[in-house]
Amino acid sequence: PDSMGLILRGLILLPLLFSAQIAYSQVDPFNTPWILVGDSLKFEPKKIVILTGHITELNSNEAVQGASVSVDMYKHFDHTDAQGNYLLLLPAGKYRLTIHHVGMKNIYRRIKVFTTGAFDISMEEGVTGLEEVVITARPIDSNVKESIGGLAKFNVQEIKTLPTMLGEVDIVKSLQLLPGVSSVGEGSSGFNVRGGRVDQNLILLNGTPLFNSSHALGFVSAFNQDIIKDFSLYKGNVPANFGGRAASVLDVSTRKGDFDKWHYQGGVGIVSSRFTAEGPLSKGKTSLLAAGRISYADWLLKQTSNPDVKNSSLFFFDGYAQVSHRFSPRSSADFSVYSSHDNFKFSQQFGYQWSNLLVNLKWQSLTDKKLSPVFSAAYGKYKSNLVDPSGVDASTLQNTMNYFQLKEYINYNPNDNHNSVGGIEVMGYLPRPEQLLPYNNSPSIAPKSNDKNHGLEFSAFANDDVKLGEKLSISIGLRYSFYQHIGPDTVYKYSTAVSKSVDSIVDTAYYSTNQSIKAFGGLEPRISTRVNITENQSIKASYNRMRQYIHLISNTTAPTPVDIWQVSNEYLPPQISDNFSLGYFLNLKDNAWETSAEVFYKGMQNLVEYKNFPTLYLNHHIETELISGQGRAYGGELYIRRLKGLWTGWLSYTYSITESKVSSPFASESINEGQWYPSNYNKPHTLNLVANKRTLRGGAVSFIFTYTSGRPMTAIESSYITQGVVVPVYSERNKYHIPDYIRLDLSFTFPSVFKKIDDSLVFSVYNLLGRENAYSIFYQRPSSTFLIPKAYQLSILGSALPSLTYNFRF
Repeated sequence: PDSMGLILRGLILLPLLFSAQIAYSQVDPFNTPWILVGDSLKFEPKKIVILTGHITELNSNEAVQGASVSVDMYKHFDHTDAQGNYLLLLPAGKYRLTIHHVGMKNIYRRIKVFTTGAFDISMEEGVTGLEEVVITARPIDSNVKESIGGLAKFNVQEIKTLPTMLGEVDIVKSLQLLPGVSSVGEGSSGFNVRGGRVDQNLILLNGTPLFNSSHALGFVSAFNQDIIKDFSLYKGNVPANFGGRAASVLDVSTRKGDFDKWHYQGGVGIVSSRFTAEGPLSKGKTSLLAAGRISYADWLLKQTSNPDVKNSSLFFFDGYAQVSHRFSPRSSADFSVYSSHDNFKFSQQFGYQWSNLLVNLKWQSLTDKKLSPVFSAAYGKYKSNLVDPSGVDASTLQNTMNYFQLKEYINYNPNDNHNSVGGIEVMGYLPRPEQLLPYNNSPSIAPKSNDKNHGLEFSAFANDDVKLGEKLSISIGLRYSFYQHIGPDTVYKYSTAVSKSVDSIVDTAYYSTNQSIKAFGGLEPRISTRVNITENQSIKASYNRMRQYIHLISNTTAPTPVDIWQVSNEYLPPQISDNFSLGYFLNLKDNAWETSAEVFYKGMQNLVEYKNFPTLYLNHHIETELISGQGRAYGGELYIRRLKGLWTGWLSYTYSITESKVSSPFASESINEGQWYPSNYNKPHTLNLVANKRTLRGGAVSFIFTYTSGRPMTAIESSYITQGVVVPVYSERNKYHIPDYIRLDLSFTFPSVFKKIDDSLVFSVYNLLGRENAYSIFYQRPSSTFLIPKAYQLSILGSALPSLTYNFRF
């Protein structure tokens, strides 16, 4: 009976034990195959080795920043950096590895580490139901806890559902929806930050300056959405490792190609298409990322009834290729090439052509957990043509800026509360001569040229970010820059008794190649501090001085892609800006809402202004047309953003005043009698509302509403008749304003058009209300000399512009 009882009890317990084992295997997250890292033949128990790797997001292959990587219940622990890299120092052996990030599914793996090696992994977005979690390029509470004020960080995922123009996701247009960022209007390249000029923004692609960031006269960004990892705009405090501009820094980073598997993605639109391929050239060691975009908008222009528009042409392309190689788990290099070209022609009246070329080599090493040296070498070329295609004097005016950059710096991270960077940088500006060439072999145009100034800029910098407890952090930096105007060059000396002109030349000096002509330099201190009032609110204050040794020379109200870049010389000193900001930052409802209110003041020296009716092209004495002025900008910004929920988006409002002052004892070198006057891009009020609603199947509906004050203009106030001719009398410079700007955009994203691939269909309408927003007001003299010139309004877009784009990834 006892034996029978044991058997019966065994028959009952065995299924229960088997069921329990099945249940345990289903809930045990570490019941996974063993991952082997390193060389098992060289295994030495308890020997300290390095486990490193790269963590990316599964669908986009974007680096995951701030993910926690731990083994054996946080016995060894690290966070991934901005590139998604982690590093653990641990004894060789067996471990349970856990990877965690907010909004992502946790990763659990069993891992055997024999020797130093790498383990890469992709994380999948977590299932969160209706309460959408937005993937951001920064920690969720950085609005309050980041020590740098005026910093905006995004990745492409955050702006992909915003309404687009011509179907292309646009980094620059999305930044203009933030407080403190604006542009002079549609059809203009560049952007203005807190009262700064367009040439005062340092635009970096993988750390290399880019001189023009747009296609299609500012309507499309020069950055392909499929290769961008993230981008940051420093509009308040700028760390000391950035320099060379006086207003802001836009730092755009591309991602690396996949080291393990080939992927393809792209998009097909009504005016442009793009395609990207990435994958391993040598699995686990070398990867390739290659992408291209091309437009075909001419067919759309030919549908119009306007004969000038029908005979116009608009074309652009860009290409990018990057090879990434891992020499070891602690050393890697990237070699990249970016090229773009634009060609715009308006009937037979005028045309623009411009192109960018960037070649970049970057090497990075991780000597240990604390030190990371980086070296980069880059070459760039920006070329622009202004084309006059008609008549016997058809011509092309060509300008080319060649430049190179060498930069070496070391990141030092002794712990999670301390981050330092220090290094040196060399920039060389070597433009080719400005040339006037015959267009299509026009026989009546004799080639002409005008030599351009050369310059070298040297910088040394150090920046330190320190958290002094939970409530206080500080970012302090110092940059020293030194610039030389170098030969070969011919320098004219002018009489100081009269205004500079060709007639006032008193001497001429000649300088040989690389001979020093004029030098400038100085210290550029930077400091920003954050004080936490409570866990979810803080106050931030910052100051930074910046020097700029290169200037954009333009004789138009708004910049064009063919404007001249001019380096500093003895008559054109570097621009200097002093930037102050103070802000209050508050997060609400477990960081679902972030808000901020900031005030700023900017003082600017040595701004380039122009005499009346200047001659800027092919001018051997261009300094006679330029005058130096002062600038100031001040205002306040309000920002409210919702990060979680079915509806996300933000509201931004900016009040900003930007003024210039040019005074001189000579009347021709003074503007408005030496009094302060509004700058060309001064727009006191800017309001942006961005809303995005996610659907249950992954789609979205989004809209953007934009309102800005009209920018300044100089108007005719009266007139008088002399000898039978009406002579208009103009107001003081920029006394009046053009009409206000209002625009509403709408877009719909439809996911999963074809079930077997990751795809979507995006329909957008730009300028849904069809408003004829004024770009400028200009005057045209009538046929009769007895009539007053009449004012006309120029509108770039006067109707709604729909676009349809099919995006895919496989």
